[in-house]
Amino acid sequence: MNTQHTSNNTPLQVAMLARVVYPLHGFGGIERHVFHLVTHLSSLGAAVTLFVQLGNQRPARVASDNALALIAGLSSLVSIRYDYTTPFLPPNGVIGRQINYPWYAWRLGLMAAAAVRYRQFDIVHSQGLCATGYGAIRARDPLLRQVPFVANPHGMEEFRTLDWRKWIAYAPFRTLYAYGHRCADRVIATDACTQGDLPRYLGVDPQRVVVIPSAIDVDECLGFVRADLRRSLRERLHLDASDPVLLSVGRLERNKGYHILIEALARIKNDLPPQWRWLLAGQGKERDALERQAQEAGIASHVVFVGRLNDDELHSLYEEVDLVIHPTLYEGSSLVTLEGMIHRRPVVASAAGGIPDKVFDGRNGYLVRPGDANDLAAKLRMALSQRGRWPAWGEESVQIVTSAFAWPVVARKTLDLYEELLGLRGA
Repeated sequence: MNTQHTSNNTPLQVAMLARVVYPLHGFGGIERHVFHLVTHLSSLGAAVTLFVQLGNQRPARVASDNALALIAGLSSLVSIRYDYTTPFLPPNGVIGRQINYPWYAWRLGLMAAAAVRYRQFDIVHSQGLCATGYGAIRARDPLLRQVPFVANPHGMEEFRTLDWRKWIAYAPFRTLYAYGHRCADRVIATDACTQGDLPRYLGVDPQRVVVIPSAIDVDECLGFVRADLRRSLRERLHLDASDPVLLSVGRLERNKGYHILIEALARIKNDLPPQWRWLLAGQGKERDALERQAQEAGIASHVVFVGRLNDDELHSLYEEVDLVIHPTLYEGSSLVTLEGMIHRRPVVASAAGGIPDKVFDGRNGYLVRPGDANDLAAKLRMALSQRGRWPAWGEESVQIVTSAFAWPVVARKTLDLYEELLGLRGA
């Protein structure tokens, strides 16, 4: 595929509108998505300008190699202020986010629109709510509509939350999300099984929906593994004396479904080998409640709250476990599932969000009805009864990831979309 602009044979100029990027703003799924997207697009020949909020990490705390890779891969980086609230109001709390994010998206849109009017970009690509400001301006400016606009809403937690308080608090965001993405020429669904969510939640024309999966960097994930950390984790967590070792990874919040997993494990505890162990890696407000629940269920001696791990520790730990369990109640694309899969692990996970595109019953694990402890217990029994097949399931997991969910594949699909839109505009 040719990444040169067809009219003047210069590199394709891409404006990437985002709020956060790894490693400048943390280590979450969106942050990593933006980092890998811009660096892989650049490696394929595109010239990417990233519009993003001012970094909140001190230079000494930024992962230097990744920061250098980010800067080296960009045509330029434009920093925009995000926090407009007082020091006494958390910028990403319920109230702070309601003020900061829409205002940030509007100012971001103004800056991007000014650059597009000067023909600085061939494509505009937004992440999350960043579609709103630019979309609103573009809808009223025929000149901006000459440049293709691609928007990725990601997991759309604002539409999926089961917490009524969050549902009310997110009401303005849902309106802004829907409006901004209806202004785009193409809206990205990150999994084939969730593409119907975009017309349903956002009111996007189904003809404008395109499936481009979220992805992981395979080499990066495997490169985090360290032999010394594997030994240290085995000793620290007493893994040599544990069998099987089950692992869950994520924030300790209600929507992750760990309380459902504790209930399921309690139901099958008599069917498990005496030395089984469940490791829960992550931190969050539900920890105390989960510890109490495990104690009351009589399985506390088998449960280890590992806490937050850095990348080296987490990916080294994946190599030491037998089965990954992700009992989430709702989900986006699920980076955790992909991480477990690339480490050759079978997976038992909820049939939520994009997970059914990754986990297949009897092929690399089992899918579970979200929030159903009985079904989770049954699927765990089925998986445990087939331990001899786990190595083959792990190899199948790797094949699924490398064929559809690795960044070189996904970045090329993204460039194909850009070229398609530019071809339609030039026709």
